[in-house]
Amino acid sequence: MDAQKQIYNILSGYFMGLITRLLQLDLLLVSGMLKVAATMTMRAPESVTYRLAGLGATLLSQNIIPQPDGSTPQAIPQSMGWTLAPGVYTPRQLVEGFSPLLDTVVHRLGKDPPNARPARAMLLDNVASNLAVDTRESTLPLTGDTPDVSRREMVQQADRIGKSLVQWAREHTEGVFDPDLNIRSPCEGHLLTPPNVELMFGRRSQPHLMQLFNEYMHQMVLLRDSLLPFSNYKEVVIPVDNKRSRGIRHIEPSRAQFLATLVTKSVSQASVMAYAKAFLAPNLPATSTGGYGFQYSHGVVLPALFGGNSNSLHLLQYVPVKLASAETDVLFDYRHTDYYAAPRVEIPVGAETMPTDLAKFPIDSQGETVQGASLDLVPSPSPSAIRQLELRLEFNNGKCAAVDAGQIARGHRYAYQVLAKKDHGAHATTKLVSVHSDLDVLLQPGDGLISAAKGGIHVIPTTEPLVALALLGRLYPENVILLPQKGKLSQTDDAGKGFEPKFVIWGGMEAGI
Repeated sequence: MDAQKQIYNILSGYFMGLITRLLQLDLLLVSGMLKVAATMTMRAPESVTYRLAGLGATLLSQNIIPQPDGSTPQAIPQSMGWTLAPGVYTPRQLVEGFSPLLDTVVHRLGKDPPNARPARAMLLDNVASNLAVDTRESTLPLTGDTPDVSRREMVQQADRIGKSLVQWAREHTEGVFDPDLNIRSPCEGHLLTPPNVELMFGRRSQPHLMQLFNEYMHQMVLLRDSLLPFSNYKEVVIPVDNKRSRGIRHIEPSRAQFLATLVTKSVSQASVMAYAKAFLAPNLPATSTGGYGFQYSHGVVLPALFGGNSNSLHLLQYVPVKLASAETDVLFDYRHTDYYAAPRVEIPVGAETMPTDLAKFPIDSQGETVQGASLDLVPSPSPSAIRQLELRLEFNNGKCAAVDAGQIARGHRYAYQVLAKKDHGAHATTKLVSVHSDLDVLLQPGDGLISAAKGGIHVIPTTEPLVALALLGRLYPENVILLPQKGKLSQTDDAGKGFEPKFVIWGGMEAGI
């Protein structure tokens, strides 16, 4: 028994030691994984797909790509004094990256007087006023009630972004900074609020502090303006290379060009795209149209329409996926460079009906049901930095339709939406209208855009949002009207242009597309 007990003790000690070493090894492995995760992100499996919000079953594939984790500290060129370390950032991380400029100013201003508003809060109040659109200190003094829809969209966007940036700045405290930081920042004309004039030029201040705060204000303004093209601006992944300039000053030439268009003209899709490309992917190839979306090292950018933002006119949406496995930077361009010069296809024959017989949505003409949908690259015979995307729909009857995504976005921009106050109750015309099957229109043979050589009013009822989108990509985009399913056909009498043919997409979304 003593011998057995001795053997038992020996084996117990051996296995306990082995278990301990295994646990230590496991902890080391976990620690190592955590360290790796702190400096790089992991790729999801190739089979992972991404669901675009707002498009039902639509899938945007292939593999999910890495997300940013901020930058790691690196040497900053001495000539710059301060800049961002090279890396990949979210907008919030950029705001945090700017904070050493502000923190140094606050530190040098010293202790706040009793019962006074803290200096940091006062300075951020100033930035909030710089980023607002309706203040004396505004850097983008535009009114939100402008009749220009494209300009109004950008003004509202600027207001949203500015508030987010200031909120992030207020939430970020106790960051690392250099109390001896001293840089030269050229005056950009950003105004101070009266309380901050006293703060920055009074007894508490020092001459170089205004230089630091000027740079901080300008970096925040640049970031606000650079995010204007993106509906989901909080999620955009931004590559930064400090070899070109301090912070994100490299965007200044493109920003100046875009703001000139915003202030003096109507914003165009081409100008929004050019600005977005300059910020995220400046090396994309050039085309006559400028494209409607692109892929870069850290994701894909598409018209916000495909992300469910149906009220957007020109905004884009960042999507954290990678579509083309072979190429990194890819421009998505239109199948028809000039829709006016594109071939025309005659609309299929519809059922002629009196307008009075269409007092409400024709439920019996709902068409087929979409069973599957995807937004995918059109196959290319060889690698190319210019590609096309198409929306592919599969119906419950086994039929399929494929429509150019660029033409869908173009058709949406050019379409007219009815206004509720335009309901006359009775039609101003008694002319026959043609009611068409949505599926027949989508499946009409030919690669051209559908029109009607003999004119007429053509109504296409649908209950499917995806079908409504696809129809926008098939119809010639000159006189297309979007009518909500609960709307009345009489609302379209004064909508669109005063000539024929007129196309009415009736339904698809409750409030129109």
